[in-house]
Amino acid sequence: MRYVVISNLITSSRRARHQLLSKLQPPPASERRPRKDHTGFIMILLTISFGIAVYLMA
Repeated sequence: MRYVVISNLITSSRRARHQLLSKLQPPPASERRPRKDHTGFIMILLTISFGIAVYLMA
């Protein structure tokens, strides 16, 4: 009975360790992650800078 309990504990700890290590691994280089679109943010910055330039020239 003890052997079965110890064997189950060892097996479950191996599985838990494997799952933890697989979560900590970085994604493979061949897998491309989607890039965030920053177009709106850049347009807002351009608009603000254009508005400041117009204000300073007036």
